Amino acid sequence: MNSKLAVFGMAAAATITMSACTMAQVPAGQTAVIVDDYVMIPTDPKVLECRQAETSKTYGGAVNVYRYPARQISWDATGVQGSEHAPYVVVSSAEAPAELKVPVVVTMDLTTDCDKLSQFHRDFGTKYQGWLKDDGSQSDGWVQLVNYVVGQPLEQTLTQVAQKYTWRQIWNDEKVRVEFQNALKANLPNASKARTDGQEYFTNFQVTVLKPEPVDSNLKSAINKEQSSVAEANAKKAAADAEVKAAQSQTEVARQQALQKQAEIAGFPDIESYLRAQLIGQGGNPYQPTYVVPQQMGPR
Repeated sequence: MNSKLAVFGMAAAATITMSACTMAQVPAGQTAVIVDDYVMIPTDPKVLECRQAETSKTYGGAVNVYRYPARQISWDATGVQGSEHAPYVVVSSAEAPAELKVPVVVTMDLTTDCDKLSQFHRDFGTKYQGWLKDDGSQSDGWVQLVNYVVGQPLEQTLTQVAQKYTWRQIWNDEKVRVEFQNALKANLPNASKARTDGQEYFTNFQVTVLKPEPVDSNLKSAINKEQSSVAEANAKKAAADAEVKAAQSQTEVARQQALQKQAEIAGFPDIESYLRAQLIGQGGNPYQPTYVVPQQMGPR
């Protein structure tokens, strides 16, 4: 009886050991943090090691595999399908206040150094459950984590810059868009580092700010109407200016013709001589014969 129990116990132990084996497969574009599944405190995990992209390993015990991106990360705040965030809304200066939507795309890299990534997992991954899903897609926790580290400082920077300009400048002045972009490039590395306890987990920030747009579409309509009125007024002014120039040109032609005629007449002793020459030139004869009417003779 005891021998049967011993055999049964050995078989059960073997079954448990086999069932506890875990295969960690890490595809391209990912780094995995391997954590002992038996740890009692989830927020203080025992990290066994990290697995780099395109590697795999079978673990004899139960482990959890937490996946993080090993390729460029995108924080897309354009509001299009698949983006992480809507365009940020800022308010222009008190001189001409209005709300505007500012679309932004930020790309960056997450560290793949195992020590740093393990600490990142302990401090922030577990707090937000901010890792990738098993299929490599973003989890809600990952989006929340990146929003905290990158999205919120980004919004603060945009707000500060926007308060310096009127809404028309933010909407149409290319220099303002470039200032948004440069301010984000300068501020995001330090701002994100400050939110991760001074650790530089995210690097290689690249920023693209697209054209801002007023939230109130009526503002755009009013500006378009104003621009149409200005264009119409400019067209009318241009037409009037053209008519004036045409009249001035005709007057100048007439003046030159008069001067030419005056110079032509000046070549004759008097006006009658000029007229006589003109008549002769046209085939006329200014020298008509003089007829003398014979006088009737009286009776002798």
